[in-house]
Amino acid sequence: MKTFYLAVTYDVCAHNQLFEDMNRYALDLSINLDEQIREFAKQDIAPVVRLFTSDNQDFENLKFIKEYTFIEYECNCQE
Repeated sequence: MKTFYLAVTYDVCAHNQLFEDMNRYALDLSINLDEQIREFAKQDIAPVVRLFTSDNQDFENLKFIKEYTFIEYECNCQE
């Protein structure tokens, strides 16, 4: 059975109690997964990216695999 990978970027602001998904990206297994995830975070300015797997291309019944954090994209708001 083939496994499909999906990365979801999140906008996060602890001050405003915000944790909102932004974009979903299907990953290309011929390219390093960590590099792709870092590029998605940079593109969306996302401090959190979560990696999921699925048994089908429709990404139904997602299974959480790993969460990546990028402090360089964290919110710096004060209020």
